[in-house]
Amino acid sequence: MLRLTDDLKRGYQLRDRVYKLNLAYDNVLRFYELLDDDHFSAIEKAQTAFELFFGFAPGPDDDEYVAGAFEGIAKYLSEDPYEDTSAGATDLAGNDFTPTKFYSFEQDAGAIYASFMEQYGINLIHEQGKLQWDEFKALFAGLGPKTYFQRIVAIRQADPNDYEGKEQVELLEAQNRYALADNHSEEAVQAQLAGFADALKGWALS
Repeated sequence: MLRLTDDLKRGYQLRDRVYKLNLAYDNVLRFYELLDDDHFSAIEKAQTAFELFFGFAPGPDDDEYVAGAFEGIAKYLSEDPYEDTSAGATDLAGNDFTPTKFYSFEQDAGAIYASFMEQYGINLIHEQGKLQWDEFKALFAGLGPKTYFQRIVAIRQADPNDYEGKEQVELLEAQNRYALADNHSEEAVQAQLAGFADALKGWALS
């Protein structure tokens, strides 16, 4: 989560040394893609992801450190200043509440790229390795309703029952066109992240 008083170049202490983490936005998205890759076990994902973030492979005796590092990284990646991600979060009426996210960083990549160019004049391809995750998330959250990405989100959120005739048919066609694959939704990504962190805890204790 972005804090205007913090250095965005974050580090993690491993044994007696602090290592810098590569938290460029594109590196974080590569990690999300790794989570979705069924060709690797949780342990193999952890070892590969460790190298992604730290720039070197973990040692044979670093299981506990790797698990601890990713517990912290998973918590950091899930932070949202406007959302209570703790158990038992409720809405203003006191009901259990988990906000639905109608987007996917993977499936909506082209729309996100176009929207950053449209609103900020930022070419995300040129910012790979430079724009930090905290910066990216803040800019992403600030995308306006007229951007390509937010128009797609609005289509997904719309209730067809609020429309009639030709408008309803057009909305349903658009929703079908822009429908999210089940495993691409942001909820699915966060569930994978939580499951990954839990798997690593068991691995470190074994």
